[in-house]
Amino acid sequence: MPFIRKIEARAYARATEITERVSTAILGIFPENIRQNVSITEEKAEGQSGDSISIVSGLLKNRDGCEITFDFILKQLEKSDRRAIKRSLDLRLNNNSVFFLRIDKQGAFLGKMKLANNTDVIRAKFYFKDRPRCKKKDAILMIEKRLQDAED
Repeated sequence: MPFIRKIEARAYARATEITERVSTAILGIFPENIRQNVSITEEKAEGQSGDSISIVSGLLKNRDGCEITFDFILKQLEKSDRRAIKRSLDLRLNNNSVFFLRIDKQGAFLGKMKLANNTDVIRAKFYFKDRPRCKKKDAILMIEKRLQDAED
């Protein structure tokens, strides 16, 4: 049975944004009791127009914490977002069993989890693993079950 071994979350802080708020938004996708296990890093970069950008990343490598976080996100999403994920599962999961979500950054900062329909996002990657190798179809079945469980 597949499990989630790692979660990476990443967002950009433009020159007009406060980096700490972007870090808070990233931490907002994790349950409160898991946040102390998330390592936050910041990398400086330059935008296309020469402006300053910070790339803020959060990383969680604790299997139990990853599983709890995945369920937390699915339960926090609205029913329409869960349906959208189910419809697009094949596009969101690559052949290396990495599952992708784009979460609204402002919503996460305000404590409201929703899928993003703009460019101001937290890109979340969920790395699935199984022995000897996680098969895409097994990961899809697991995600569909977790989506169903989130409805209950």
